[in-house]
Amino acid sequence: MAEEKMDWLEDLSELNKELEERILAANEDKTLIKWSKLLPDLMTSEILMVGQYTGVKNEKGEDTLGILMLQKDGKAIVPFFTNPERIKALVATEKNKFDVLRVNTARFFNSIKGNSAILNPFTPYSRVFSPFDLKVLSAEYIDKAPPLEKDDGSAQNTEKSE
Repeated sequence: MAEEKMDWLEDLSELNKELEERILAANEDKTLIKWSKLLPDLMTSEILMVGQYTGVKNEKGEDTLGILMLQKDGKAIVPFFTNPERIKALVATEKNKFDVLRVNTARFFNSIKGNSAILNPFTPYSRVFSPFDLKVLSAEYIDKAPPLEKDDGSAQNTEKSE
């Protein structure tokens, strides 16, 4: 039986479509009320992050991932995306060697605390999150993240908020 390799762009093409419509509306709302209503859904959804495996192993013997970072005013800012189409605004997928990981937003924010993050850079779906935003939002929503799967397929939740 031959396995078909599924293209990751096709597999994730519908990821967060409804959420993206709400992001556009929230970005047009000067009162920020729509963003406050959108944040719980964003924080519990899955997003895409871009990185490259470094070839270096951590203390557990696992490959380490170097997360793609941009520079804004001399400071690092971590991009993340709601959909593979948004990644194309930053990198040409056919010309770059990178890995795309699908991760819960609260877990992502928890893992990059101390940095700024930008949702869907260079698109109308964009929004910047400060280090303070990441700390507050990850603390508030980390317990609502779905449990991680262990290698044997069972679930575990090892995240701890500070």
